[in-house]
Amino acid sequence: MIPKIIHYCWFGGKPKPESFEICLESWKKYLPDYQIIEWNESNFDFNICEYVQLAVKQNQWAFVSDYARALALYEMGGIYMDIDVEVKLPLDEFLHHRAFSGFEIKGSPFTALWATEKGHPWPLKVIDFYNAKTDFDLTTNTVFVSDLLVNHYKVDPNLDEEQHLEDGIVIYPSTHFCLDLPKNYATHHFIGTWHKRDTPNPFKDQVHHHYKISEFLTLKDSRIIFNFTEVRKDFAIEDILDKIPLKTIINYSIQKLKKKILR
Repeated sequence: MIPKIIHYCWFGGKPKPESFEICLESWKKYLPDYQIIEWNESNFDFNICEYVQLAVKQNQWAFVSDYARALALYEMGGIYMDIDVEVKLPLDEFLHHRAFSGFEIKGSPFTALWATEKGHPWPLKVIDFYNAKTDFDLTTNTVFVSDLLVNHYKVDPNLDEEQHLEDGIVIYPSTHFCLDLPKNYATHHFIGTWHKRDTPNPFKDQVHHHYKISEFLTLKDSRIIFNFTEVRKDFAIEDILDKIPLKTIINYSIQKLKKKILR
C-alpha cells in the first residue's frame, strides 16, 4: 500500500517559479489529506554518495533530485512529483498498487510522477545505480529508469497503455499523468527548471505533437484513416508523414493503385 505522502525536491536555494504555486494548490485541492514533504539542503545529506557530491559541486540540482526522489520513496514510500506536475483528479485509486508511474510518450516511461510503497525494490535499484557511479554525467534519470523498466521489468516501450510488471509495478498511458488534456489525473508541464536557458522548454510541445498525430493516425484494412483538415491546423504534412510507418505508406499506395487498376 502506497502511503499518502507527496515528495518534491527543491535544491539550490533559488526562488521557485510562479507556476509551482498553481501545482501546489492542485495537490492540496485534490489530495487534501496527504503529507507534503520538500527535500532540500536542510533535510538531505549531500555526502550520501559520490555521484551526489559531484552533482552538488557543479550546481546540478536536478541530478541531486534524481537520487533524492528514489531515496525518499524507498525509505518512506509515497508519491514523488516534479514541481511542474499539476494534479487534476484524486489519486487514491492508485494507492493499492505497490508502485506506479506512467509513460511520457510511447517508448518513454518517466519519473515526474512516480509512486511506490516503502522499501520497494524499484527505487532501490535506482539508488544502487547511483551509488555505484564514480563519475558524473548530465543524463537524467528518466533515461536510466526507462532502460531499467524495459530491460529488467520488461515493459513494452511500443505500447503506450496500462502494463502490469514484476514487483507489482503498474505503468499507465501518457494520457493519465503526463499530457495536458481536458480531463486526466495529472499533467506534466515540462517547465524545465533544471535547464540553463531563458526560453521556454519546447519539449512539452514535442510530446503533445507526437500524441496528437498518433491519435489522428489509425490503421484499418491496410488503409490510413485520418482527418487531414484537423491535423493540418497544427502540423505540416512532412511531420504527419514522418510518423507513418513505411510499411503503412506502401500498403496504402498499393490499395490506391489497385483501385485505379480495377476501375
